[in-house]
Amino acid sequence: MAGHSASASSVSEERLHAWSLQYIRLKATVVLMRTLMYSLKSLHPLIRGPQPALPHAFERQEVNLPSRQSGRTIKAHIYRSKHVAPTSDGDLAPLPVHISWHGSGFVLPNLGEDYGFVAHVLRKLGPNCIFVDADYRKAPEHPFPAASHDAQDVVNYVLSQPKVYDADRITLGGVSAGGNLALVVGAQLGPQRIAGVAALYSAVDFTIKPGTRPLPTKDRPDSGFPLPTWMSHIFVDSYFVREEDKSHPLCSVYYVDAARFPPLLLASGQVDYLHAASEKLVRKLTDAGRTDARFISVEKEGHGFDKIPRGPASVKRRDYVYDEFADFIQQSWSKTSAPRKAQL
Repeated sequence: MAGHSASASSVSEERLHAWSLQYIRLKATVVLMRTLMYSLKSLHPLIRGPQPALPHAFERQEVNLPSRQSGRTIKAHIYRSKHVAPTSDGDLAPLPVHISWHGSGFVLPNLGEDYGFVAHVLRKLGPNCIFVDADYRKAPEHPFPAASHDAQDVVNYVLSQPKVYDADRITLGGVSAGGNLALVVGAQLGPQRIAGVAALYSAVDFTIKPGTRPLPTKDRPDSGFPLPTWMSHIFVDSYFVREEDKSHPLCSVYYVDAARFPPLLLASGQVDYLHAASEKLVRKLTDAGRTDARFISVEKEGHGFDKIPRGPASVKRRDYVYDEFADFIQQSWSKTSAPRKAQL
């Protein structure tokens, strides 16, 4: 499996679940989870408290970006500077861009849930940049590889707009399932095109059965939670139609050649079953001689610890990780890179 190449990893056809009693049960469970999520969202202001204000230099636009399928678009929130200095010929200067995908277990419609991260990072990066918070199709209605196709399409759209986005300063990122998509697209395009990938508690290897991943600690998390095995099974069963797809490089990026990855910054709470695989991916790159891959192990925190931190210790850990991600993005943009070539 380690020999997968970018050319071998293209999957043109959309997988679909066959209608069956098992699928009906699966979809009913997902619909129930979505309903509960919508109910909890109404309580978010009470649970989370006030959200941070967007830095005054930025404005948010809700847009629909083109997809590879005629007549279908992909939702995104684009945060960009209100005022951009023109170049010597009067055109607006293209800006560096960070493209991010939210967590979802590949099933939950969570676009906008990372607003706190967006606001924090933009305060650190300053006004002269663009942040794209992108959506993607969800399983079980749209299983693998629909989400990865949407993620690829968003990046290809950005690449098609060189007067708006600086093609030499593109970074990717995401949370959980969204972090997986960032790693997938980053490995597909490679370091010749993508300046860096920063992903938080990401899935990197779907060949590992839920519930068999070790935890580095048996401590109770200060915030977040270890993903329950039953929930992981729902996510995986929704996303995959065929067992053999779980090792495909459009999902299990651990098996992609180390040279294919852009510079990486991965982070995970220690009380998170995704911790071990992310750490293992970074170790694979360092063992291959890469010096631009780093893993942050966050003590006493579980999956989703940054979303509703309980107590000042968790807030401090969240802010540390967010600051490290912002610094990584800034440093990735500032490095001189080779000419960008291949497109997906």
